[in-house]
Amino acid sequence: MSEEGTGATRLSPDDAFSALGSEMRVRILRELGTADGPLAFSELYERLDLSDSARFNYHLDKLLGHFVHKIDDEYALASPGERVVEAILSGAVTDDPRLERTPTDQHCTDRGRRLEIEWQNGNVEVYCPECESRWNQSWGRVGGPVAADSGYLGRLPLPPAGLKGRSPTAVFRAARMWSNLELIAVSAGLCPRCSATVERELLVCDDHEADDGVCPACESSFAVRLVARCTNCIYTTGTGAAWGLLATPELTGFLFEQGLNPLAPENPDRLDSVLSGYDEEIVSKEPFRAEFTFSADDESLTLCVNRSLEVLDST
Repeated sequence: MSEEGTGATRLSPDDAFSALGSEMRVRILRELGTADGPLAFSELYERLDLSDSARFNYHLDKLLGHFVHKIDDEYALASPGERVVEAILSGAVTDDPRLERTPTDQHCTDRGRRLEIEWQNGNVEVYCPECESRWNQSWGRVGGPVAADSGYLGRLPLPPAGLKGRSPTAVFRAARMWSNLELIAVSAGLCPRCSATVERELLVCDDHEADDGVCPACESSFAVRLVARCTNCIYTTGTGAAWGLLATPELTGFLFEQGLNPLAPENPDRLDSVLSGYDEEIVSKEPFRAEFTFSADDESLTLCVNRSLEVLDST
């Protein structure tokens, strides 16, 4: 068996974008990505319905070695090529769907009202018509944070493909599951985009007053917030600090004991009530200690953590 272009190759970012800077090359990747298996030169050429084999061969050669492998005179996507096709098909680099603010069949765990959602720039933004906001700003908009409408509860990441063929309620559930998976990775110190290490930082509001929903000092309902940044790519996220414990055995075990599966929740309302409705207390500032108490029905779990979000005690 002979192989060409199957050795590990590395391209600079500029060279990678240059290699993809042709409609023909993107079409080649998409055809290989949607094929049932490797394609011979003639099969791939026919699928693209072209009339210039020399031009086709030129562009195919530019992809060979990094995005495309050649094995026994057949062509297949290499891993980087698969990632490009996945990004295209997810709509993340091509689509800009519209989902105006609309009600869902999911209910607010505090007020019982139907939650409302809208899709903005790769995120599902969630609102309750009667609740005080959890955050004063939305950080998911193009151009930076913008003032959020009343009742803003936060945003859940979801690629454009997540909207296809789904009702508003199904979109919300998909976004909640996608968000949980991302936060589990972040909690474990893993970037959900590129798999590199994530650095986590706790932001503590020293003058926290959130009696009316959002503290005027930190513009959040949470006194302790988590900000996570990838050490390799541009991924960053922020949330209530307790969500950074989602991968710990203490919190995961408690959730499963209460019949709650954070990976595929059958009852998103109840899961959100536990994970978003937790109580927090800053026990000491030097050394920093905070306690987060999660409640489900008549059961509760209190986790004491340090500034690195290490669990020091559980009760």
